Amino acid sequence: MARVLYWHLTPQEVLARPYPVDKLLHWEIRCILSNESYSSVYWFKAGVPYDKEPILGIAFYANGISKELEEKMIKFLQGKVGGTLMRRSYRTFFSDARIRIDNEYIARLALSMDEEFNARSEIWLEFDGLSDDEVKSLYTAKAIPVA
Repeated sequence: MARVLYWHLTPQEVLARPYPVDKLLHWEIRCILSNESYSSVYWFKAGVPYDKEPILGIAFYANGISKELEEKMIKFLQGKVGGTLMRRSYRTFFSDARIRIDNEYIARLALSMDEEFNARSEIWLEFDGLSDDEVKSLYTAKAIPVA
């Protein structure tokens, strides 16, 4: 059984290939606005780290983006996933957000961010317990084994 990170996936690649949802540990959508600026939305199976206790939901942070655009992105995401906003340092959390973790949901969320913010998204997916056949049937060219 393997632990694997698939990275730099396009939303179209993720949309085209279902994966074993029960083995997904983590997903991240990076919404790239330029070479210097991007935002990230991410989820962890065990909960998103918030202080000492994880919360169920997703988290968001921005790098090299104006506060005004960051707030627009947060408002957009809250419209998509709901949840209670919580802030800690540079990260915003959507506690108890309405999310799914299947390939279609994640890819469509990335595509909606691309369209709304004139961006280009890439998706990272981390799995644990994949069989050799599952590893080979997913996104082989973009796989990194995790020790």
